[in-house]
Amino acid sequence: MNNLSKGEKISRALKGRKLSEEHKRKIAVAKLGKSRTIKTKAKIKQTRLGTSLGTMKEKPPLVPKTTMSRSDLTADDVKEIRHRYTNETGTSIRKLAEEYHVSRHTIHSIVKYKTWKPKI
Repeated sequence: MNNLSKGEKISRALKGRKLSEEHKRKIAVAKLGKSRTIKTKAKIKQTRLGTSLGTMKEKPPLVPKTTMSRSDLTADDVKEIRHRYTNETGTSIRKLAEEYHVSRHTIHSIVKYKTWKPKI
């Protein structure tokens, strides 16, 4: 326990602590307008994806777009979105959504395999 750094000791001491709503609001106000580096954004992406990043398949079989489909995206677009999000460092959900002219929710659902699920 003595080999821990100062930051690790503080982290352990505060583990499980609940923040008040006022404290959360103050933290949010303090973080407003701060820009993050690409390296920090990549760490956040890794944390949010968790273990699913390692289990994402490179070329999952997708249900192809039909003539009756209302989707703005094709199966190839979905493959490219997943590949770019997992492999490119500076790519974010927001940037992909702007590029493909769809909502951020749509890109998030694609990346998390909530929509365009692999064919079983």
